[in-house]
Amino acid sequence: MAAIIGEIVLVLLTTVAQEILVDGVHFGISSNKDLIIGGLATLIAGILTGFVTSFLGGGSKWPVSIISFLIVLETFLLIYFQKINNPVWFSILSSLSLIASVWVGFYIHNKNKNRLKIRFS
Repeated sequence: MAAIIGEIVLVLLTTVAQEILVDGVHFGISSNKDLIIGGLATLIAGILTGFVTSFLGGGSKWPVSIISFLIVLETFLLIYFQKINNPVWFSILSSLSLIASVWVGFYIHNKNKNRLKIRFS
């Protein structure tokens, strides 16, 4: 369940980062400003996704691993079916950066989970 909710969070936040804050993130087409803002917002989206997924998954690596696999799968399929508007190297590096940011969010949650416990008493 944590992976499903985490994937929904990732889709929503990356859509905000890449389609609402800026008008797409396309190498050679987007302005440098849009690339920086969209890129940083996407990395923040990944960190928040990793944090939320880890929180919901009780700190387990499995939900975050599933999300990482889905990012790899999506990137592979987009490249294979030629549905990308960026150079392949840009798409691969973007995906790897997103995966890394998801794991940073996982790490932040697990490093601080004793301080983040919700108490209902």
